[in-house]
Amino acid sequence: MAIYKPKIFIFYSTEIKLKHLDKYEIFYDVIKTSDIEEAVVTVFKELPSLSAIIIDDTPDLHLFEVLAKFKTLDLFRTIPCIVLSDNQDTAYISKTFDYGIFDIFSKSQDFIITKQKISKIIELFTNKNHLEQIFNQQMLTISSMAIELKENQWNIIETLGQALESRDIESGNHCNRMKEIAETFSKYLSLKYPKYMITDVTIKNIAKVTPLHDIGKIAIPDRILLKPESAGRLTSEEFEIMKSHTIAGCRLIDSIPNFKESELYKFSYNICRHHHERWDGNGYPDKIKGMDIPIEAQIVALADVFDALLCKRVYKPSFTLETTKSMILNGECGAFNPDLLECLKACADDIYMRIYDDKNLL
Repeated sequence: MAIYKPKIFIFYSTEIKLKHLDKYEIFYDVIKTSDIEEAVVTVFKELPSLSAIIIDDTPDLHLFEVLAKFKTLDLFRTIPCIVLSDNQDTAYISKTFDYGIFDIFSKSQDFIITKQKISKIIELFTNKNHLEQIFNQQMLTISSMAIELKENQWNIIETLGQALESRDIESGNHCNRMKEIAETFSKYLSLKYPKYMITDVTIKNIAKVTPLHDIGKIAIPDRILLKPESAGRLTSEEFEIMKSHTIAGCRLIDSIPNFKESELYKFSYNICRHHHERWDGNGYPDKIKGMDIPIEAQIVALADVFDALLCKRVYKPSFTLETTKSMILNGECGAFNPDLLECLKACADDIYMRIYDDKNLL
C-alpha cells in the first residue's frame, strides 16, 4: 500500500547545492524549481493538492522579489509559506513577515523538528481551509434555500466560530473551555447575587454564545492573528488592528438576516463588543466602566483571562492555578467586578479540577 505524502513546493537558488533539500523527498511529494515564472505556473497548477511552499533563502535568491510575486497572487492565505534562513537581522525578519509568510525556520535546525513543525502547520491550514469551505457552502445554501430561520442563523455563527478557532494556532479548545467557565460563573452569580437577575435561561444563553466572543477575529489578517513566536509580539500598530475584532464581531452579527429579533442577539452583540472592557474604564473599544458593561460581557471577560493565563501562548508560558488566581485578584490582568472576583475565589479550584487538571494546555 502506498504511503500518503503531502505535496510541497520548494523554491531554491540556482547557485546552491540541493543535497540539504533531498531529505524532504523522504517524507513529502516534492516539486521544486529555481525559476520564478515556472514557480508561479506550477503552484497554480498544483494549488488544489499543494500543502505548503518552502523557500530556501540564499544571498543570490532575491527573496523579497520572490515573495512580492507570490504576494500579488494572494497564495499565502490558503497555503502556508515557510522561509529557510539563518539570517538573524531584525529588519530582514520583519520585512520577510510583511509579505505574509507563515514562519521562518533556521537551516541549522534539526530536520526532525522542522518536519514536525511543518506537519502541524499543514494540519492547521487544512482544517482552516476545510472550515472556510464549509462556511462558504453554507452561505450559498442560505442565499438559495428558505430553511428555518433560527437554525440558519445559528449555523452561520457556529461556522464562523469554528473557522476562527481553526485559524488560531494557539486557541486549541479555548472556546469550549470558556463556555464551561462562563456557565459556572453565571450559575454562581445567580445564586450568590440575585441583584443581577440571572435566570436559568440567561445562563443557557450566555453559555451558548460565549464561544463567539472573538468571532470578529475572522476579519483579522493571518499575519497578525497567526503571528508566530519567532516574529516577536504584536507591534502597537498590529495591536490596534487586533483590537478591532470587537467591532468586526458586531458587524458580522448585525449582518445575519433577522438575527436582531432573536433572543440570542443581545447576548451575542454585548459579548463580542464588550468582553475587553474593564471595570475601571480602561478597556476597549468604548472605555465604559462598572455596571455600564453588560454582565454577560463581564463574565466572559473574566473567563477569557482565566483560561488564557492557565494555557501556553506564543508570548507567555502557562501559569499555575495559584499564580493565575493571584494575578487576577491582584489586578495584574485587568480590572474586574468585585462580585466576579468573589466568584473566581469560590469556583476556580472546581473549574480547574474539571477542565484543566492532568490535561494538555497547549
